[in-house]
Amino acid sequence: MTGEKTDKFDSMPFIALIHHISKNKLKYSLKNPNRIDMIHEGQYLMEIHERKNLSQDDLADIFGQSKGTVAKALRKLEDKGYVERKIDDNNRRKYILNTTEKGEELAILLKKDLNKWEELVGIDKLDDTTKDKLREIARKSEEILDNDY
Repeated sequence: MTGEKTDKFDSMPFIALIHHISKNKLKYSLKNPNRIDMIHEGQYLMEIHERKNLSQDDLADIFGQSKGTVAKALRKLEDKGYVERKIDDNNRRKYILNTTEKGEELAILLKKDLNKWEELVGIDKLDDTTKDKLREIARKSEEILDNDY
């Protein structure tokens, strides 16, 4: 690398790069007016919109969050009129989540924002093999926590 200009990213550990990308995505999301907290609420709203009929437990599992964290964000989404809960016919203690019409509209806008950001930073250019490898790493990192080393 003689003569080449370097910056902080050249010596940054890989996991720090991932964290930096994630942090900057959240900062980018905050620049958009009329949006919601993308750390929890926005991610949950897009997932509910995408998958339909999820439960609070499903969201906690998908995002690796506590049920309390998910419940707090869902209350905010409900209060803002983006999500509605319906008692599951098969389990009266379980609520099924779906987006309202207002929630559908916002979820679509959030997804467009996410796609635009991914295009701007080049994530859309990653090949499927690279994306699959990153998913594999994410799975292994979770498995390590679930098992004794």
